[in-house]
Amino acid sequence: MEKQKQTISQQQPILQIKNLKKTIGKTTLIHGISLDLYPGEVFGFLGPNGAGKTTTIRMIVGLMSITDGEVIINGHSVEKNFEKAIANIGGIIENPEMYKFMSGYDNLIHYSRMVPNIPKGRIDEIVKLVGLHERIHEKVKTYSLGMRQRLGLAQALLHSPKLLILDEPTNGLDPAGIREIRTYIRRIATEENMTVFVSSHLLSEMELMCDRIGIIHHGKLISVEKVKNMVEDNQQISVQFKVTPLEKAIEFFKAKYPNELATISGEYLLIGTQEETITEYTKLFVNNGFKITGINGEQKTLEDKFLEITGGEQHV
Repeated sequence: MEKQKQTISQQQPILQIKNLKKTIGKTTLIHGISLDLYPGEVFGFLGPNGAGKTTTIRMIVGLMSITDGEVIINGHSVEKNFEKAIANIGGIIENPEMYKFMSGYDNLIHYSRMVPNIPKGRIDEIVKLVGLHERIHEKVKTYSLGMRQRLGLAQALLHSPKLLILDEPTNGLDPAGIREIRTYIRRIATEENMTVFVSSHLLSEMELMCDRIGIIHHGKLISVEKVKNMVEDNQQISVQFKVTPLEKAIEFFKAKYPNELATISGEYLLIGTQEETITEYTKLFVNNGFKITGINGEQKTLEDKFLEITGGEQHV
């Protein structure tokens, strides 16, 4: 019976955002966002500049008042029971600040004294989890940016939060540092069964790091999908046909297939389609007097999907 209760509990969302709205004066910044996040998943939050990512995060952690709606963390409302709700959150906003003249270990000891009920041995456990055990007794001023980010992760995890919020966790890191942080975020979600909410502009990293992606645009959550589904997009690929005459080819194609996406890019006709239709389209062009001198097909990336959804606006 106890085992059954535990299984049911694990299926409950850690973060529930219910019809969340934010209005300042006559301007609505967030338009009724609803979202559930579950234990053990890494959720990516993407959006163009000014889309509302930071505003949403501020409301989740109680740094900005909520105009309407509700944020519930592990069963506790941020507005109605702030202390119990916020006790379930750990986070890093960009680069974590540490005492650089102290060792990494002493920084964690200092932080643990400010947080009640941290079990004995938790520091050693977390230091090993984020891969700092070999350097933890050295002064923070000797750490690379990637190591300081990992120390920040350790600090955020000391009190065993249910929800970890990371705003641009790989900001300023070199490729090796980015890979390190990505690896430890995945490990944390798995080994701690923790919900990780990541805001980032690095689309390729989100693709490798996250289980699901939510795209916010003009304050509206317009898409929430599994990363695999977003990338594969039902196996749709972008096919470049080097066909002449180009203008007549696209006019002809759109007349035959009005529901298919076709555009001109430089000297190519771009068609979003399924792999099995490439032969069909090639025959169509050749049999109707068009000359094809090249064909190139690429599977859609997460960036392609993102730009398609947001209309090609700059992302941050």
